[in-house]
Amino acid sequence: MNWLPPGPTPPDPAALVAFLADAGVADGEPVQLRWIGLDAPSTRSIFDLIRAGDKTGTFTLPWIVERTGLAPPARGQRLVLIDFDGRPVLLLRTVEVREVVFGKVTADDIAIDGSPVRDPAVWKPLHTGYWNALLQPFGLAVSEDMPFWAERFVLLHDADAAQA
Repeated sequence: MNWLPPGPTPPDPAALVAFLADAGVADGEPVQLRWIGLDAPSTRSIFDLIRAGDKTGTFTLPWIVERTGLAPPARGQRLVLIDFDGRPVLLLRTVEVREVVFGKVTADDIAIDGSPVRDPAVWKPLHTGYWNALLQPFGLAVSEDMPFWAERFVLLHDADAAQA
């Protein structure tokens, strides 16, 4: 099952199948769709950080996973990142998952994020606003004792690089 937050256009199933075939993923192998960013420009910027090796991880809320039926992040899991228009662009593989408590987050915990937001003084307010928007439909809000997963990943396939 895949759940996307409000904002991005879901991918066209045929485009997703073609992307996975280009990436060498066999038909029927599990992948999870994700969208990272606040809007189209921030998503493109995040993709550039991933391509450059600057951003090597992402974060997931157990509270969202529990309420949407998503699979919890796991080592070996493959993630397809879509752009704002729903185009599959990047294929990632999760290589490490750690649980962190929001109120105890340190620079080491978020070192996998892109360099523009690695300072906890920047990261916490940014993620508070973003996560509160995701949690609001479930009647929840970010709290100091809220857990989240820090997921380190590696880039496996870039649709834009394949076209170059």
